[in-house]
Amino acid sequence: MRKYIPLLLPCLLINTASAAEWVFNAQADPKFKYDDNELLREDKLDDFSLNIDPTLSLTRSLENSTSEVRLGYRISRYQDLKELDKENPFASFSTSYATERSTYGLNLNYAERESRDIAEEDTADFSNTSTTITKSISPSYSYRLTELDTISSSFSYQTRKQSDSGSNSNILGASSNLTDNETASLNLAWQHQYTERLNGGISFTYVNYQAESERLDNQYDSYSLGLTSEYQLSELWSVNGLLGARYLDSENNPVIGSKTSDQSTGLNYSISTTREDELNSYSLSVSRSLLPSSEGDVNQQDAYTATYRRNLTEKLTGSFTATYRLYKSADDLNSQETKYLDISPSLNWKLAQDWALIFSYKYRSIDETDGKNVDSNAIFVNIDYNWNGIRFSR
Repeated sequence: MRKYIPLLLPCLLINTASAAEWVFNAQADPKFKYDDNELLREDKLDDFSLNIDPTLSLTRSLENSTSEVRLGYRISRYQDLKELDKENPFASFSTSYATERSTYGLNLNYAERESRDIAEEDTADFSNTSTTITKSISPSYSYRLTELDTISSSFSYQTRKQSDSGSNSNILGASSNLTDNETASLNLAWQHQYTERLNGGISFTYVNYQAESERLDNQYDSYSLGLTSEYQLSELWSVNGLLGARYLDSENNPVIGSKTSDQSTGLNYSISTTREDELNSYSLSVSRSLLPSSEGDVNQQDAYTATYRRNLTEKLTGSFTATYRLYKSADDLNSQETKYLDISPSLNWKLAQDWALIFSYKYRSIDETDGKNVDSNAIFVNIDYNWNGIRFSR
């Protein structure tokens, strides 16, 4: 992926047929953190850390198209837990092109992430020292049949590979169960505008997930069909929703042991509401979805999130976010359950037009059916610099 993206991007970005606006931007925004249980273990290890993500971006805009390239690094430095120090590169390219009736889109992504950074939605192993390398490609297309009807399709293919160093152990030296995996998904949808405030439609999604390692070879096929809707209650308040049924066909083939298979059905849903006025912003979301795991399984996630933001003064903004997630196996082959709770208040202090300091606190807790029940408290200080970049046309 890294070899071919630099050769592909100039061809996609450069078009001398018409003038375009270019925007070059850069950001870093360092984040200082103290966590009293950095690895979310029963024997707590506290530490100070610095996280900084220097990122360069180049955007090209025309009347009917936009393209953007982003390149950067995620750099982590710890005072005592030196084994957690990382420098992980990432790159992305996105483009969209619109005609009178059609819209085309394409997203390419490459990222190296610490496996424990995505453990909350994946493995629940926050002590793992491996790096997860993710590559993905996602084309999309939509067509406006009439003034009221639109059809759309999207495809996504993603691969995840675990780095050789540390992929089979965590910070304690214990064995890890991370596997390489790939996910392919296809979505087809139809949307109809019933009134100025209400639109609704039908969505079909197919997902194939495969995980392979020295200990297993698993495959999952998921089919879901649902109804979608969006309703504008007022100028300030909107509601979005999806409700559907899903079917999951699972096949687990361990190296040691017998092959097993399972078929299960269930509901997928997503409901969110947002309300904004001059001083306040409220949002609430409830959802159930299937998420592939780097341990070779597919999990069912129930997620509940509430967010509130208020402009206290011209320079001070306060916010509060609470999230509860419940993960369990989507089939009957694994009875493990994991519960997460995140609570995070923050205060944004605008020092100048482009500068701000963000003070925040985060409480995390994990409760697993195997008896693990741990929590952590973290304090963050972010330096936020909002540079408008360099703009030019040619």
